[in-house]
Amino acid sequence: MPRLRRMAAACGVARVLHPLRGPVTWATQHGILPGHIRAILPERWMLEPFTIYGPDGPCRWVPTEFDSVGHRIFWSGLRGWEAETLPVMLQHLRAARCFVDVGANCGIYTVLGCRANPALQVLAAEPVASVFAALVRNVAENRIGHRVTTLNIALGATSGRVGFHEAEDATMGSLAVEGYLGRKGRVIEVSSRTLDEVVRDGRLSPDFLKIDVEGFTHAVLQGAAAVLHRFHPRMVLEANPGDPAEAVTEILARHGYRFRLIRRRGLEIRPAIVPDREFRNWLCAVDS
Repeated sequence: MPRLRRMAAACGVARVLHPLRGPVTWATQHGILPGHIRAILPERWMLEPFTIYGPDGPCRWVPTEFDSVGHRIFWSGLRGWEAETLPVMLQHLRAARCFVDVGANCGIYTVLGCRANPALQVLAAEPVASVFAALVRNVAENRIGHRVTTLNIALGATSGRVGFHEAEDATMGSLAVEGYLGRKGRVIEVSSRTLDEVVRDGRLSPDFLKIDVEGFTHAVLQGAAAVLHRFHPRMVLEANPGDPAEAVTEILARHGYRFRLIRRRGLEIRPAIVPDREFRNWLCAVDS
């Protein structure tokens, strides 16, 4: 199939999409058709550009074969994807001025944020070259390049070249070169910078962060001391069992942050970040 697509493109033959593909993803995203209908429909349908129907209006998505987030949204919409976290993210994206997407992957929160907030400026960082290319395509497809700065880097505690585990599951890449939580993959070398350097060089004033870096949130925060001290950005971060959550708590507590576990029934104040086996995302903020 990929070879036929390349041959068709070389000959100038336009790609033809099935006429039912658009209506089917509209119906599955709105809950009119069940997501398991995918079992009887062509898998290739989810590999072509499609529209995401979000609460703030539609946006476009260019999936890849490794884009498990895009595949899931094509068949089920945003209803079942990070169901408890998405409303919290969108609430803060609508109110933010400058959003830093740390571990942006293919850019779902970057795209949704720009759709939700026409004034939002975004810095999106993704270290894996193939995933970064998908991020750039999604930014271009939504014509938001004038508001989004994309960087093909990891954000961590230091700057330089570092080892990075490119997992077979593209959502699980990590600075843990042995593989995060035992994930299979390969070790590559990527560029790393600190958030303090990136913010300083870009003359940014971030007020909202999303950190999804598979066990290395503490490293991102170690490289963000000036940002935390000066801007006190609100942030949503991930903490899984086995992550160094105590280090994350210690860094943020020094800057006056409080911690709220994002649960299905709402936000639950906790004295510290302690990974929960059911809910993995936390809202951290300095209360005014």
